[in-house]
Amino acid sequence: MNNWDDLRFLVALSKTGTMTAAAKLLGTNTATVSRRIDRLSEALGRPAFIKTSEGWRPSDAVRDLIHVAQNFDGQLQSTLNRQSDEMEAEQVSLNLGCVPVVIALILFPGLTHHANMLRGIKLTISDRLGREGLGENDLVVQFGRPEQGRIVARRAGQMSFRLYRFCDGDTSGDWAGLNDAPNSSPFMAQARTWFDCEPKLKVDNFVALHGLMQVTRLPGPLPDLLARRDPDLVPVQPEANPFVVECWLFYHESRRSDPGMRRAVDWVIHCFEEFGMDVMPKIGRVHA
Repeated sequence: MNNWDDLRFLVALSKTGTMTAAAKLLGTNTATVSRRIDRLSEALGRPAFIKTSEGWRPSDAVRDLIHVAQNFDGQLQSTLNRQSDEMEAEQVSLNLGCVPVVIALILFPGLTHHANMLRGIKLTISDRLGREGLGENDLVVQFGRPEQGRIVARRAGQMSFRLYRFCDGDTSGDWAGLNDAPNSSPFMAQARTWFDCEPKLKVDNFVALHGLMQVTRLPGPLPDLLARRDPDLVPVQPEANPFVVECWLFYHESRRSDPGMRRAVDWVIHCFEEFGMDVMPKIGRVHA
């Protein structure tokens, strides 16, 4: 492969999984992405990507190239961010993907309480419902430890969950829950065991679930931090221990020395600490 620019297209499609999203990430159009990937496949003599039900996935022919390109891209971004930090130049940009309930209850309040920690950072926060790696994000916060890969992973804190009902409701009939995304399975399993049936209504995230419960007066699983804000909600099992889930953050290992990334990570940790979350200070590296 003689055209180094093709690496950008490899990385973009591997991150996003769709030609359209890759084009948006690169600031080009879908036809250009498709054409560059086809050209690369011809040069390799076999497909660079394989179409699956979950989107385009890299073939074995380009996995090593993608790893090299990701490392280079991360190291380049870290170097540029260090220079910007030292020279107090323009802000560095970071994309943070996170489960919506953590965004609403922990990160947004932290923008007020710890905004000074994000000095020099232009932060874009996006909902992230699945567990598909970093994707288009520089930094991810999710429920549960991330899958193995070339990442730096850190436990940010924990959140507790219970089944809740309204004071004027009951638990003998229908209930509301989450769509069965991978990170919702533990909560849904606990609810199915108690209610002994499938949910009548389902939505994508806990913030939406709380709104649905308010309208329908149906019971369902919620984070304690969210339920405590609603005086009409009470635990279905007041004496039972909550279901506790660890929250983890992670980023590509090539960004380890990036000062912008370090500040963003510290900010996330402080946001969890603000709400009395348990924080583990050690950084763990997860290898492929």
